[in-house]
Amino acid sequence: MKKINILVICNHEEILQTILRLINNNENWKAVGANADEKAIELFHQHAFDLVLLGSGINEEAENKLRKIFTHQNHDIKIIQHFGGGSGLLSNEIEAALSDNKNGNFNVE
Repeated sequence: MKKINILVICNHEEILQTILRLINNNENWKAVGANADEKAIELFHQHAFDLVLLGSGINEEAENKLRKIFTHQNHDIKIIQHFGGGSGLLSNEIEAALSDNKNGNFNVE
């Protein structure tokens, strides 16, 4: 089975590292992270991601910019927001996003 590649963007380094650890504990997922918009854009251009997870600390202007750049480069990219709440919620958010994609269309808010 192909691993699901996830780009995690979170401006808080400690939270970013926690999210990455939780995601990478799932043998079917592989996550890399960025704590700055420029780094996230660079990673997105260099790798094929199946999902982008927006974490805490991203303001509305930055989020809109990232969404525009990512969807311009990949119209089918899945973008979800994670508001915290523990590993169970994180896993459920990702699973729901991946499940929704089976229908062929996807961009979870």
